[in-house]
Amino acid sequence: MTYNRTGLWCVTLAILLLTGCANGPRSETIIIPSKEENHTLDEERRPFQVKTIYRLPDSITDQGELLGWATPESVIGLFEEASRSEGLSLQFQRLSAPYESVETLQAVGNNAMYHHLSPDGKTISGVAKSAEGASLKLITYPSGEEEMVEATTDSTQQLLFEQPTWSANSQYVSYLVMEEGRRLASIGVYDTQAEKAKVYRLKGFDMAGIPIKAKISDDGRMMLIVLDQSSNGRIVAMGTINGSVIEFQYEHEIGSDQIDWLNHDQFVFQGMEGTLYEYDRRNQELSILLERVDSFEFSQDRKYIAYSLNGKDTLYAGKLQGKNILHAEPIYHGIIPSDMYWSPDHNRLLVNGRKTYVKPRVVKEAKPMDLRPFIIEFE
Repeated sequence: MTYNRTGLWCVTLAILLLTGCANGPRSETIIIPSKEENHTLDEERRPFQVKTIYRLPDSITDQGELLGWATPESVIGLFEEASRSEGLSLQFQRLSAPYESVETLQAVGNNAMYHHLSPDGKTISGVAKSAEGASLKLITYPSGEEEMVEATTDSTQQLLFEQPTWSANSQYVSYLVMEEGRRLASIGVYDTQAEKAKVYRLKGFDMAGIPIKAKISDDGRMMLIVLDQSSNGRIVAMGTINGSVIEFQYEHEIGSDQIDWLNHDQFVFQGMEGTLYEYDRRNQELSILLERVDSFEFSQDRKYIAYSLNGKDTLYAGKLQGKNILHAEPIYHGIIPSDMYWSPDHNRLLVNGRKTYVKPRVVKEAKPMDLRPFIIEFE
């Protein structure tokens, strides 16, 4: 496998490392870039010139959650509202430019948690609680139609109370399933087009960890899984779906749970000490995209990235070209982002975070007044 720090190369070293699939030591090539590396900027067409910053109404931070973009100009969320007749209800709400007021669409059932909006903005997934356990719930936008789907394949399986994740093309929902008599969780996948679920067991190496997150590729053939190894930290594992099992081919230590597919063959993850890696399974090449990253989010077309750096209160945006982040520029100061969402046309960025004076990694839960949702609109 090649470990590649992209750019102009001045030094090449071969060393033995123990990371990767548990097959013993392997030789990796580390390519160190020249300090003179410099990417020419087109000053006449800087891709990230901030046009307007919209501060969202304070009321949306009180009782609810922003879910993301439903259209290129409108964001949606689920918010609790109290009434004398119905008590506490969950409402679909929408904010459209200039984002000064909230439009209530309709009420939805409030028996679900871990809501997640599909990338195309058309469906919200959630885990619903009932007397029988957990169920996968899908809510259609903007109609609000709710559907409880069959997320398992037999009576010995039970959906776990963890957040489901969408594939980038909004076709698949991935989630964790516990099977009776098995110590290790399996991975469930619901195909929204076929309207059918499949459950896959894990295979490939000694899985000394607990699966806590899974994300399937757009072609439905590859899977990324985050595993918690307790005192040994966490790893991301990549595997191929083969029949009823996921056969793992690669693993790496991670510093956060942020993982994402760039395409069917390449994925990104945040390693230890904030290094943002890209792994290509075709040639087993590991590349460094950025260093000292605290959080990141790619646009839906995977051409642009928003990110923050460790110890900094500045938000940056750049363009992904090959294995380089080009035209990276600061776009906002004074925020530690917790959630970022690109609009479908990547002309706007929804940001939720904390003011600079709030430490980024405190155990104490942030108060609503510390949250500052806003939208950055680019030229």
